[in-house]
Amino acid sequence: MFGDKMQNILQIDVEDWYCDLDLGEWDKCEPRVVDATSRVLSILNETGNKATFFILGYVAERFPGIVKRIEAEGHEIASHGYHHRRIPDQTPEDFEKDLVRSNSILERITGKKVKGYRAPQFTIIKETLWALEILRKAGLEYDSSIFPAKTPLYGMPDSPMFPYRVGSEKTASGVDFLEIPLSVYKIPFFGKNIPIAGGFYLRFFPYIFIRHALRKLNRDGNVAVVYIHPWELDPEKPRIDSLKWYHYYRLKSTEQKFRRLMKDFKFISTEEWVMNARRN
Repeated sequence: MFGDKMQNILQIDVEDWYCDLDLGEWDKCEPRVVDATSRVLSILNETGNKATFFILGYVAERFPGIVKRIEAEGHEIASHGYHHRRIPDQTPEDFEKDLVRSNSILERITGKKVKGYRAPQFTIIKETLWALEILRKAGLEYDSSIFPAKTPLYGMPDSPMFPYRVGSEKTASGVDFLEIPLSVYKIPFFGKNIPIAGGFYLRFFPYIFIRHALRKLNRDGNVAVVYIHPWELDPEKPRIDSLKWYHYYRLKSTEQKFRRLMKDFKFISTEEWVMNARRN
């Protein structure tokens, strides 16, 4: 089906539609994450793609069955933390406790070691780079939280655009700790990086632009790193004033765009891509 298409990285941030709200509001909201994640899994099965599922510990603890299904269908299980708290709002001690709690839940469900991490709202930024050392010391092998572009909420525009080694020390398993940055498109002549890595950007930009940008990365020999939230394929999710406009922007178009993306490109998990890169 894919022929000689380059293998890119697909990442699914598994959190419920309300997980950007204050923690005190969560128990008041209708859980929809299992059905939304099942929709993502069906599309991946139909198109023959694999992904890394960065699962919130809170979700895994409540719905271990969806974690087991994700693993059974051949995808990677990785950590999205436990409480979906932005890293700038945590102390290093808080962050480490949240990480350990999440990893222990996921590893208890799957019986496998967690290798990767995704920060809530991509909040490993210049001021929170200390988090990378905590991840390495905790035994993880890679992080995928840095956006090499400037946005109102996050970003490190001067950081490398493609996967790179972090620091000189090896992880506990004896391999280099890697950062897998989200994909951006450098605008010719202006030198600005535009986020194109899926999620809100898949909803915001015309699909033809997303496809052009990702194909340009591949033509230049670079991997594309793309993500999406299951709730973005759930246009019927409740509308509440507490969530900002971008949570609802063009939700009805997401599934169609995502299906096109899954047919136009070949995707594998972060773990598989890292293993192939280390082999080569």
